[in-house]
Amino acid sequence: MKGTVTRRGKSSWRLKYDVGVDQSGKRLIEYETVRGTRKQAEAELAKRLAELAEGRYIAPTIETIETYANHWITNIAPAARAPITIERYRTLLRTHIIPSIGSMELQKLDSLAIDRFYGSRRKMGLAPLTQHHIHSLLGQILRSAVKAKKLVRSPLTDIQTKPKLKRQGKIEVLDEEKLAVLLDHLRGHWLHMPVLIAASTGMRRGEVLALRWPNVDLEKGTIQVTEAAEVVGGKQGVKPPKTERSARTIKLPPALVDQLRHHYKEQLEQRLNLGLGGRPELVCASPLGEMMDLNWVSEAFVKEVAAAGLKPITFHGLRHTHITLLLKLGVPVHVVSARAGHAKPSITLDTYSHLLGVEDNDAAKQAEEILRRVLK
Repeated sequence: MKGTVTRRGKSSWRLKYDVGVDQSGKRLIEYETVRGTRKQAEAELAKRLAELAEGRYIAPTIETIETYANHWITNIAPAARAPITIERYRTLLRTHIIPSIGSMELQKLDSLAIDRFYGSRRKMGLAPLTQHHIHSLLGQILRSAVKAKKLVRSPLTDIQTKPKLKRQGKIEVLDEEKLAVLLDHLRGHWLHMPVLIAASTGMRRGEVLALRWPNVDLEKGTIQVTEAAEVVGGKQGVKPPKTERSARTIKLPPALVDQLRHHYKEQLEQRLNLGLGGRPELVCASPLGEMMDLNWVSEAFVKEVAAAGLKPITFHGLRHTHITLLLKLGVPVHVVSARAGHAKPSITLDTYSHLLGVEDNDAAKQAEEILRRVLK
């Protein structure tokens, strides 16, 4: 590798160096202007040549953070992220990242600038969870820039103010007695089946409402989770499950299978009475067989919980209820995690371990028994 240093002004120098060849075999020459003494310019050239020799060289660019972020979210992120996630990313970019640091050159972004940016978000009183989401998104963009050889390394490595994600507030769940009260209150109500499925399987609200009869095997007593309803840009649609592990097979308790058989017959009779004919498609549907609105279901659920005389809980709380009850009954975490469709068992542990309480006391008692035996 060769290079030269040429004076450009009183304290300005032009570096010229060979960076290899293109696909046609043509030599590629890079030019860079630096300020300082000739000795400093020569040192900078030596640094570039060393980077080239070691395969660490990154071509200088004035591309901004905004430009690369827009490239990432348009061309890279959609390959692995759901549309609703992309929508959230765009909101974070538009509201926080681009207005603050978007005009900075990507290669000039350093840990000090990021620390200042995070500090400005804290002063705004931004929620810790939102700060965490901003940090996560910026990390994905900068890691992509490293892979694209726009950066040698991510400046996030050197920050001193990484947003801390506080433990989420108390998760509201129903115990067995309160769940029984709610289901008894909903008997004969159109919400009964969606609530029963969610509480018996841990399925997410969108998974329950998108569940189709072809994915229910009443003979084997299983449900195949293959779709989920979601709202993107104000419009409700259907998408693949949240993660690879969210696409799963759930074994059903026999009592739920019996309820589903009865529910299917009721749907057939209802369609016949309405003159619709044919077989029902969706397990939880409007009288006309259409998919129910996600927000409408959530709002109706909250009202019925209050009408049943129970403390407030969201529809998603039924998922928490199912998972918590299984863990308290001693079902292994990895089994519960797979049933819930969590990306990994550690998510289940991190989210629900503090709800279990007595398990450590049980562990201490078991350890005492072991100790007594081995000390005999």
